[in-house]
Amino acid sequence: PPRSTLSSSSAASDVYKRQVLDHIRIVLNGAKTFSKLVDCWNSCQIESFEENFKKINTLEIEANSLKNSALQELSKAGPALLFRQDLVRIVRSVDQIIDLAQGAAFFFKKVDQDWIPPEEISHNVRELTDRMVSVTKSLLEIIRALYQNLDRVREIAENIDREENSADKNYRTLIIELAKLNAPNGIPVLVRESVDRIEDMIDSARDAASNISLYAMSR
Repeated sequence: PPRSTLSSSSAASDVYKRQVLDHIRIVLNGAKTFSKLVDCWNSCQIESFEENFKKINTLEIEANSLKNSALQELSKAGPALLFRQDLVRIVRSVDQIIDLAQGAAFFFKKVDQDWIPPEEISHNVRELTDRMVSVTKSLLEIIRALYQNLDRVREIAENIDREENSADKNYRTLIIELAKLNAPNGIPVLVRESVDRIEDMIDSARDAASNISLYAMSR
């Protein structure tokens, strides 16, 4: 390709990298905010719950804007930027995490605010959420490693896979407990909707890590 094309492709890649890092930082902030919201839900702290709910919505808007900017940058680079589809998949799978967090928070908000979850459900929701935050943190690490250390990329991706497998145990336990739960006003269904989305957040992080690994190996 002409030198000018290679130069514009490199510049687009650099801009994309900065935007993706900023995007993941906001998504991680959203994951941590969701974790705080879960604590408030477990202990019926209604005012703090509302504050964190609003913050997640604000962060989702910010993340969506950065996602669109990154995709636009890739579009401007055109075919000259190698493995462009891999980069598109990475940013979309990362963005899905905060979209799902917003959805999970919405269903928690619909649960009767005076209802206190049983200890077994509370404990497993907490553990599932902790694993979600952990894998989201790992995404920031894997993006940082992407341009520096391929072995580190592989190591982080494997750690995320292990976290996802452990999260499956929490998820299965929660599904069983919710099936047995005797609670009013459709509460088991609402909690199940939230739990499903937390599990999907972890799956999205795993998918993003897998896409990053494939991109790292193909560069």
